[in-house]
Amino acid sequence: MSDHTSKKIRVASIIASQTAGGIGPVCRYAAEGIAKRTGWDVTLLSLHDPVADFIDEASGLRIVGLGLEGNCACLFLRWLAENPQDVIITSDVSRIEPAFCFLPPITRHLMQIHDSGRRYRDVAVRHAAWVDGVTCVGQHIESSLRKSLDQVGFNGILRAVHNGANFPPPIQRQPHDGPLRLLFMGRVEAFKGVFDCVPLLQKLEQLGVPATLNIVGGKNEALRRQFQRKGLEKKVIWTGRVSHAECYEIAAASDIFLMASRKEPFGMVTIEAMSMGCVPIAYDIPSGSTEIIEHGKSGLLVPLGDIRAWAEHIRDLHRDRKRLAELSSQAIQRARTTFNEENMSSNLVGLINDVMLHAHDHPAQRQEGMPEEEPATYRPSPRGYQRLPEGLRLWIRTQMHSNPRLAHWLLNR
Repeated sequence: MSDHTSKKIRVASIIASQTAGGIGPVCRYAAEGIAKRTGWDVTLLSLHDPVADFIDEASGLRIVGLGLEGNCACLFLRWLAENPQDVIITSDVSRIEPAFCFLPPITRHLMQIHDSGRRYRDVAVRHAAWVDGVTCVGQHIESSLRKSLDQVGFNGILRAVHNGANFPPPIQRQPHDGPLRLLFMGRVEAFKGVFDCVPLLQKLEQLGVPATLNIVGGKNEALRRQFQRKGLEKKVIWTGRVSHAECYEIAAASDIFLMASRKEPFGMVTIEAMSMGCVPIAYDIPSGSTEIIEHGKSGLLVPLGDIRAWAEHIRDLHRDRKRLAELSSQAIQRARTTFNEENMSSNLVGLINDVMLHAHDHPAQRQEGMPEEEPATYRPSPRGYQRLPEGLRLWIRTQMHSNPRLAHWLLNR
């Protein structure tokens, strides 16, 4: 079988919604890139977004929303019967999992795993017999998943493909010799490590390092109270939620990006900050951060939970602004050359071709028929922890996730 890049094959990327966390935007980046760089018919299909069907003129990507609320697996299969595809790529679409074994034999199924948690990896293991290929956003996920897939006799292709972004034009950064401008950007929750900013600002104050902290992405009253109790509130800027374009502008006006997450499968926000010259510092744990950041060249890595080491790195960069500028320049280079949308889509095109070639001789299993229909009203039954009141669940999560080592173990097991 020859290379498929010159053939008019049909590819559909299946997502829950274009607004579903970071998965929706990054899948759109990838689908647009594939559409622009091949002669393929490429569709981005969102299961739960409002009904829509149009062609994006800039990329040639077909955008479809099915507006599904119930009976998702059956209705998806009906759409697929009316819109035959050579390849589908599924990304965290639990509502249509019952359809996986009933896909048409002509359709190759590539499953994309965006998270390192066991429940996300287990999706690929449960459906290994029906899947032709699995791709992960990080090599640390691939290594964990490979062992599990080998145990169930997975016969397809497994490969890591890093995410990428379509960055805005770079901005000429101006020399800055004032207080260091620290940036936390993302979900303002304990598992993202935002509570580590309190002892970090305290330690910087002890070391005599002038710094401000801009928190972008939301509010957190428990965190605000901690800053107030420690007398740090004047150092903190609460920007809240802003547009994607504004995130890039804020990163361009910041010096150091704090990636304190206990679990980061890839880290779109990291490459976005780096692309604007904001130097990342992250924990040295198996994660997307350690695959993105070259320690001492395009950013810095510190031991998990070691606030003192983090503060000392920041102190050294405060004292040596030339070194800070060098790291900034290398961060821009690293993000824009390695983790751009073109590389991501090109790697996915190569993987799709390999999956189609491999599946020609080693096709995944399929069954005839249709899955059972969902109840008219779909409501997953709450279990265990989910039965607790929301306020108590939030308190438990905050307590557990504020401890770097405990949170890392819980979130990555």
